[in-house]
Amino acid sequence: MKNKTEKDYVHPNDGGCWFCFKQDETLVFDTEFDTFVHTDCIKKVLEKDPKDNEAVFMKYLLNLEK
Repeated sequence: MKNKTEKDYVHPNDGGCWFCFKQDETLVFDTEFDTFVHTDCIKKVLEKDPKDNEAVFMKYLLNLEK
């Protein structure tokens, strides 16, 4: 999902989403990973790979349902 050629690319260390590297008002903060993330990105990652460790853990920590 990370596309580093997009003009709106913002590294997660600078406030971008952990998965898509975009920054907007829909980001939530995950305190365990100490990073911002879109809940939709977590869902998209889990659709592609239901065993993605980071996405599974973030889903649990953020109390997201399927």
